[in-house]
Amino acid sequence: MGFIGRMFRRGNGEPPDDEPALRLPGSEPRFLPAGEERIFREIRTLPATDPRTGKRVFRSGVGISRMSAADARQVAEEQARRALEDLLTGRSEALGGYAYFADRRAEALVEVVRGAAGESARITVNGYGAIVMNAATALFADVDTDDRGPKPPSGDRPPAKVATVLANHPEIAMRAYRTRAGWRYLCTNRTFDPAGDDTRAFLEELGADPRYVLLCRAQRSFRARLTPKPWRAGQRTVPVFPGRAIARDDLQRLVDRTWRYATARFIERVGPEETLPDLRDVVDYHDRWTQATTEKPLA
Repeated sequence: MGFIGRMFRRGNGEPPDDEPALRLPGSEPRFLPAGEERIFREIRTLPATDPRTGKRVFRSGVGISRMSAADARQVAEEQARRALEDLLTGRSEALGGYAYFADRRAEALVEVVRGAAGESARITVNGYGAIVMNAATALFADVDTDDRGPKPPSGDRPPAKVATVLANHPEIAMRAYRTRAGWRYLCTNRTFDPAGDDTRAFLEELGADPRYVLLCRAQRSFRARLTPKPWRAGQRTVPVFPGRAIARDDLQRLVDRTWRYATARFIERVGPEETLPDLRDVVDYHDRWTQATTEKPLA
């Protein structure tokens, strides 16, 4: 960007250009859905009778497979069955099976993060072009608060409610980050099963969004956005559709244009000074791509 362009950008209240943006991994011209040239996507809807009301209810699931349509159909039926189970047990009645209809596994795959024990996270692109981490066992929890904005006050500390929850779990090591809409927590000394009941209870205790809690169970991963929401950085979105590739140049251009903003800012560590070897790569990758150690405004 030229000098005149930088002057006008800064005059609009945008942060100045800083260091160059990170370069996307690999060299292929496109990022493919689920990392494959072809994937299979199936939708299945199953019925049941609600014993409390006697009414017929329905839930749908989406199945994604790199092997065959039959395999995708089997996954879709399992998703629909679990959605019905949640509905009939009262776990997701208000959410209408939202999480089971999400196409996370059909997103364009940017990279696979591998730790000491193998695959620890998949890096994908969401529907508006932001890069997200889908962690296998590293617990992320985003907690929205009322005091939101691009520049949190200095000396900011996590909400008292969350501090109380963590004080009741002194054995758990957490990294606390400020986000544009509130707070993000990342556990570093324990792994979690995204579909486990204890995980669901802990996320609810922290105050995580109910849709996110259900999404973890349905998609069997913990999801954390790594790059800014484009409109918060004054940029247009890059539409990305499930089951379709995205061009490397288009995604890199969006990363370049939003790099003046951070996605999360590291504030403090809560609990033991401990990071499991299996989680170090997840923490490093997250902090590098969210620009967690910079003072850039949040988006």
